[in-house]
Amino acid sequence: MRLRATAGIVAATGVLFSAPTAALAAESSEPGFSKIAGACAELTDQGAGWAELRNDCPWKIKGSVVLSSGDTPACVQIAPHGTNTVTWEEDGTAEYAIDCQAPAAGRPAR
Repeated sequence: MRLRATAGIVAATGVLFSAPTAALAAESSEPGFSKIAGACAELTDQGAGWAELRNDCPWKIKGSVVLSSGDTPACVQIAPHGTNTVTWEEDGTAEYAIDCQAPAAGRPAR
């Protein structure tokens, strides 16, 4: 009985840690940048056609959001521990924030 409970916990833990990684990388509409969920950019507020992002990291980043429509507005620069606002004209609300990362030197954008 104890072994079954442990196996169930291990299986559940594996799902918790592996499921988010599938959503980490998303295709970018901005040339030269790949977009990554769950890094430095955090969605802090939003309204019709706008979302405020906070940079939780001590370095400058570019960030955006994924909309409920599936679109991704252009990335905006965010200072270390600063905020900036992403705007869009399409329908949809911000689902979550993403980081926009420039590809490493000599490597193509994904």
